[in-house]
Amino acid sequence: MRVTDTVETLERVKALMIEGGLPPTPINYDLCYRYVAATDAGFVKAVDAARREGKFNGRTATRLRATFFGQTEEDVLAELMDETKDQLDRIAEHVESSGGDARLYKQALDGSSRSLEKGLDPDTHRALLTKMAAATQAMIEKTSQLEDQLVSSSKEILSLRRDLEKARSESRTDPLTGLPNRKAFNAYLEAQTARALADRKPLTLCFLDIDHFKNFNDRWGHALGDEVLRLVAQSMEHFFHGLGFAARYGGEEFVIVLPGKDLEAAGDIAEQFRDFIGSRTIRSKQRNEDVGKITLSLGVSQMRRDDSLESFIDRADTALYAAKQGGRNQVAIEAPATEVAA
Repeated sequence: MRVTDTVETLERVKALMIEGGLPPTPINYDLCYRYVAATDAGFVKAVDAARREGKFNGRTATRLRATFFGQTEEDVLAELMDETKDQLDRIAEHVESSGGDARLYKQALDGSSRSLEKGLDPDTHRALLTKMAAATQAMIEKTSQLEDQLVSSSKEILSLRRDLEKARSESRTDPLTGLPNRKAFNAYLEAQTARALADRKPLTLCFLDIDHFKNFNDRWGHALGDEVLRLVAQSMEHFFHGLGFAARYGGEEFVIVLPGKDLEAAGDIAEQFRDFIGSRTIRSKQRNEDVGKITLSLGVSQMRRDDSLESFIDRADTALYAAKQGGRNQVAIEAPATEVAA
């Protein structure tokens, strides 16, 4: 592609984003680029139809992206934000309308007051009272409508807030075990490393792997394998409550962040958990028989002052590998360093 063609494409993408009022995010750029590059005829046709009707906007873009390319976590959150904005716009519209009605009502009151100051005959006075009664009733009805709208909108906004919190929680939760997932772990570890450095306190990391997990799946089936994962996760949640942050890293690998613990303390905790899991027996509900015990290999590292997140994680993973190479069902602790965070 020539440079001039590239520039022209970028200009068309930019123009489409401006037309739809789309924020300049990578996901919106990707969507508009797909349209300009005509990578999907059906998608291009759908966008063209929305543009002709003047309905190409953020909500339409989210819907079309989900229809043609699948829905992302960002799409779910964007939909919720759009719905929230719609609710706020409706509230503002009702408040503005009621404000206008209130001003008209005040004008009617002022006019009636001035008329009364001049003195009125009984018939005119009666007509004035009838007019004011009608204006007052209309204002009461408008106020009641606003109250009803505010109550309804308040309920819908609370519902949207719950949906938003649920979407956020689900994006950071492993669906099988219920533990925080790798994304949640990365965010937590990043925050804790900064805190440990600032407070000059130790921070340790423990990776653990279920020994011979493939054998459970191959011999007893994936359903039992899932039960093993859930059992380990539930045990971690119970054991490390108040001690640290437990998460599923991927597959049969889990991770624990232990704030305030040095290598020796973290190693002792890891040994205790290994013993705790080793005392559990797996039982097949389908066959109604015991299928064996779970053993774990664990690797522990402590944050150093010159660590990046990647090097901190890599050393824990290396220690885990050493535990597995050493025969499994054991804890391996990295060699202490002089430049630890504490």
